[in-house]
Amino acid sequence: MRRFAKSDKVGDLLRHGISNALLQELNDARLRWISVTEVQVNRDLSVARVYYTVVEPNLDRKSAAEALSENLRPLKSYLSSRLHLRQLPEIRFAFDETAESARRIEDLLASLHRESAEGDRDAG
Repeated sequence: MRRFAKSDKVGDLLRHGISNALLQELNDARLRWISVTEVQVNRDLSVARVYYTVVEPNLDRKSAAEALSENLRPLKSYLSSRLHLRQLPEIRFAFDETAESARRIEDLLASLHRESAEGDRDAG
């Protein structure tokens, strides 16, 4: 069984805390449409990179980034009061490209499949 490093445990705590804050604690409706996918904390626990996606098509990446930036101070205050950490890491947000990349790949595979099916019909 793999032993988790302290940075993994802190990352998991932050992911849960940030997700809860976005959904229930912070008073910005845009935040409800942002999903935290992963939090990576460096070894000395000084920086946490928070990866997120946007689950509402009407909320673009720029607006989501602005909402996170505008609510960083209350988010940090919430996390400091809820998590029992000696020092809260510096929080840096980064859009998670994984979901968009996967969607593009699925779209490409679907178009190849359609082209293949059309080619089979034309040949037959």
